[in-house]
Formats: sequence, structure tokens, C-alpha cells
Amino acid sequence: MNNLSMNEKYLVDKEGHRVGVVLSMQEYRSLMNRLEELESFKAAREEINIVDQLLAEAEKEGSNEQLPSFRRRQGPGGMIVI
Repeated sequence: MNNLSMNEKYLVDKEGHRVGVVLSMQEYRSLMNRLEELESFKAAREEINIVDQLLAEAEKEGSNEQLPSFRRRQGPGGMIVI
């Protein structure tokens, strides 16, 4: 994964404690894009967990219903594809 290179500047209070951060617009957009990627990955991961749960429940019940078979593979950017 890419490490984000940031040239952040800190805002400090009278005692010298950091109370804020200033980023360039490019750094901010890069950070927001990365956050969106991570949220998409999390949503995809949750969908996979739901499929796994449904398949496990169907297997426990011994259902005669024909369920599609899913095979996991690594997709572009490390995303899990079923």
C-alpha cells in the first residue's frame, strides 16, 4: 500500500500543545481519496462476510436448494472478489 507523504503544519496553543493541523489542498484531497478507498474496501469486506454467513447457514441446514458456488480471488488494488 502507498504511504501518504504529508507536509503537515501544526497549530499550537500558548503552552505548545498541538491543537490543529494544516494540510495543502492536494494533501487533503489525497487523504480524502484514501479514506473513500478504505470505506469501499470495508463495505466489500462486509458483503463477503454476509455471503459467508449465508452459505454457512445453508450448509448447516442441509438445504437442498441449489446455491451458487463462490470462489474468492484477489482483484485489482488488493480488493477481494467473489
